[in-house]
Amino acid sequence: MLLTNASAQIALKTLRVANSKLDATQQRISTGLKVQSAKDNAAFFLVSNTQRSDITVQDGIRENLLYALGAVQAAQSAQPSIDQSILNIKNAIVALETGTAEAQLEEVIKNQIEEIKKVIRGTSFNGINLLERENLETLIIGASRDGASGSYDFQTLTLQGAGLGLKTPAVSGTVPPFPGAVMDLNSQVISGTPGQLQVTNPTPPNTAGVNVGTNGSGGIAQRTFAISFETGADINTTQVIYEEGGNVRGVNISIRNGNLVFGGYNLPNGDPGIQWPYREVTAGIEANTRYTAQLVLDGNSSATGEFRAYVNGELIDTATGVGILFDHPGGIGVGRINGNAVLNGAVINASAATQFQGQIDKIVTYNQTFSAAAFDQVNTYLAEGWLPTGGIQYYVGSPERREQATLIELLDSLIPLDQAGFSTTTALEVLDAAQSKANRAFAEIGFIEGRLQRQQDYLFNLSGSMEEGVAALVEADLAEESAKLQSFQVQTQLAQQSLFISNQRPTVLLQLFN
Repeated sequence: MLLTNASAQIALKTLRVANSKLDATQQRISTGLKVQSAKDNAAFFLVSNTQRSDITVQDGIRENLLYALGAVQAAQSAQPSIDQSILNIKNAIVALETGTAEAQLEEVIKNQIEEIKKVIRGTSFNGINLLERENLETLIIGASRDGASGSYDFQTLTLQGAGLGLKTPAVSGTVPPFPGAVMDLNSQVISGTPGQLQVTNPTPPNTAGVNVGTNGSGGIAQRTFAISFETGADINTTQVIYEEGGNVRGVNISIRNGNLVFGGYNLPNGDPGIQWPYREVTAGIEANTRYTAQLVLDGNSSATGEFRAYVNGELIDTATGVGILFDHPGGIGVGRINGNAVLNGAVINASAATQFQGQIDKIVTYNQTFSAAAFDQVNTYLAEGWLPTGGIQYYVGSPERREQATLIELLDSLIPLDQAGFSTTTALEVLDAAQSKANRAFAEIGFIEGRLQRQQDYLFNLSGSMEEGVAALVEADLAEESAKLQSFQVQTQLAQQSLFISNQRPTVLLQLFN
């Protein structure tokens, strides 16, 4: 008892524990954290640090979305101005019907087109212009941590520029769009000079798959014949642009009395199937004007089929009662009759009087019919390098070319008003395509804007939930810690008092020896 003061040791131990708890509680209250380092709770410390890192990543992504939203909203802001300018152009085109103030109305249209160009160029945000170009912008819009590897998996969103002001590259005007053509005559390839086909090759030889060599397969039930040409000054005299066959079977395209005439016939009774007499359809044309034309044979053995005639990609007319076309080795003529042919229901022999007075650029023939989209590609092949790409004729009757064109290309094609092929109808056709293109672009941009805003809201809520989870792991409950503080303060005081009493006991014992 004299060497060891057991009660003092107990009191000291109690004081140390009370002081330790008091210090920890005071530290939690001052920092607000119950887990400040790994020694406090290794598991909670590890999880909280990982979650804090994820929160930082999510916050960074959310800030990056503000950059994307700025570009999208800048593009979207152009919609009212572009819509109004297109409406103004449409009103000016309709006003042309009055036949007055044409020069003033053309100036109005030019000014509105220039206004649209300025608006498109002005929608740039930090170097990104989602209207003018077609470039792709890839953005990170979300991230999640792989549980096994601990690495991040990033979610991305690709912004496709609308390309309203970007010029599209030209398609090939020398390579047919599909393999399998039974005839491919291209003046740019043969002579190097567009429009000189009938000069270099006026009478091609009998060609297998075209006018001979088809009977073994039952004749030709389906054919797509396509040609690009330019009329001369005379469009009233009968002129043969192309013909194949002779006096009993064949197809041809000619000019007569200001019309483009598409004809076909298979007369002999001895052929398999039912004979079908000369059929033709006509379309009005203008002098010194470039065109594309297609004759589509879609017959059958019962002669209840049809052939369809197209000019500049537009269906002009349809002839019914069409059957199968069998071998017709009467020759092929480009820009003239080779031997003889049936025109206007009568057999016509070759003569200089029926030679074509214009120019022929391309001829391509397939023994098949095409879907609307594929047919449009054939027509585009004819038009490329022949029809003026900046003119309204290039786009009228061709959904594919209108689809491939940019908004500015379509609008520019409206000027000048005195160009070949311009009319209120054709101008409104092109302008409707331009308006549709703008509407689709802004609809897509609006969808992207909504998605970005929803993603930003989601990331905000996600970060908030993660912060609450971290807080539950490492933050102290101040109400609880305050109550503990008072308790530990009392325990410390009591321990100090107990230690004082314990230390007084040896003094009392010494007094017995006095």
